[in-house]
Amino acid sequence: MLHSKMTKMDYVIEAVLIVIGAIVCICILYPILNILAISISADGPVLRHDVRLIPQGFTLKAYKDILKNESILRAFGNSIFITGVGVVCSLAATYLAAYPIACCEFPGKKIYNVFVLIPMWFQGGMVPSYLCVQKMGLINSYWALILTALISSYHVLILTSFLRGIPRELLESARMDGAGEFRVMLQVVAPLAKASFATIGLWVIAGHWNAYFGPLLYITKSERFTLQQVLREIVLEADAAQMDLGTARSGQVSVNIADQIRYGVLIVSMIPMMVIYPFVQKYFVKGVTLGAVKG
Repeated sequence: MLHSKMTKMDYVIEAVLIVIGAIVCICILYPILNILAISISADGPVLRHDVRLIPQGFTLKAYKDILKNESILRAFGNSIFITGVGVVCSLAATYLAAYPIACCEFPGKKIYNVFVLIPMWFQGGMVPSYLCVQKMGLINSYWALILTALISSYHVLILTSFLRGIPRELLESARMDGAGEFRVMLQVVAPLAKASFATIGLWVIAGHWNAYFGPLLYITKSERFTLQQVLREIVLEADAAQMDLGTARSGQVSVNIADQIRYGVLIVSMIPMMVIYPFVQKYFVKGVTLGAVKG
């Protein structure tokens, strides 16, 4: 029987965990606060490398330059479109793949399960994937990024695990009342799976928003670049001190200005995920927990 009072060892373990958690938080927050401080600091302190966590000579010049730059704004819009359409399509495909496994009985179900699991261990590879996308005429198309990341076996397993926890009696009752399979799937089961949808949706959003290799492979036209591609271009050009974002004079850009713009773009790229996560956090924790317990 567990004691209601904590022992000295329990207090020691709790204190150690708190210290470890604090160290992890500092390691995560310090780089973010540092680049935020640099992005809103004046040129002189940045050039002298005096900025750490507190901005010096507050200015929003870098962000004004970012908002004036068409390539950054266009890339931001491209990433939002790909992420928005991608998460809707991915959730729909994942649900359509998981529902038969969890809620239906049909001939060949075991074979179907095997085909769902195979991509977790074996994949076609980069070259076959590129050739398929090329044959479909999707090079330089947003759909190349959406379709190649449409479904994940891991996401199917997570959702299947959750759906199996829904009482069978509820489904049978709906079917006895005359509801067809699609109605059961959309009006009975789907509302109960909101937590898992939110969990998987957050993973898909993060994957699309931070995707770099896919856009680098399939997108070559600059007007279709995602935010990560433009950020890469900014980093490379800033390192060479040859970037022109409307702050140049006679074709020259100071390295400190380039650093401010580079870090400003990093902060801007973080904003969507920072805005979305608080709204889905409770569903995220619940979805992961239920998916693990009800498997």
